[in-house]
Amino acid sequence: MMKDTITFRYRMSDRDVFYGGGVVNGARSITLMEDAAKRLMAKTFGNTGRCVEVKKVRLYTPCFAGDYMEYIAGIRKQEGNKVLIEVRSFKIIEVPTDPPYPSSIDVLENPPLSTVVQFWYEY
Repeated sequence: MMKDTITFRYRMSDRDVFYGGGVVNGARSITLMEDAAKRLMAKTFGNTGRCVEVKKVRLYTPCFAGDYMEYIAGIRKQEGNKVLIEVRSFKIIEVPTDPPYPSSIDVLENPPLSTVVQFWYEY
């Protein structure tokens, strides 16, 4: 269980699309995950620190334009002036395949894990 955490949500838009079919580039998610890690560093240590290593990146579920993503960052380990921050993203809302209305959304009861990244930060 992660002790110190932050959570934020972001809706992927058409400007985030990189591939055909409305698929968002995984690098966009990783950039947002780094933002979550920096927010956690600022909340916990009073500054954003410096990312010195990306330890792990796992992409599980793709995200598309219109999807709402939830990013949860937490400190997993602390060694001296370094901390290991794990950020997980979940797809919490998606646009239906054939929506009855242009503004239709599906709220996912069991949001799938989309991406996991671990960063080592110095402060």
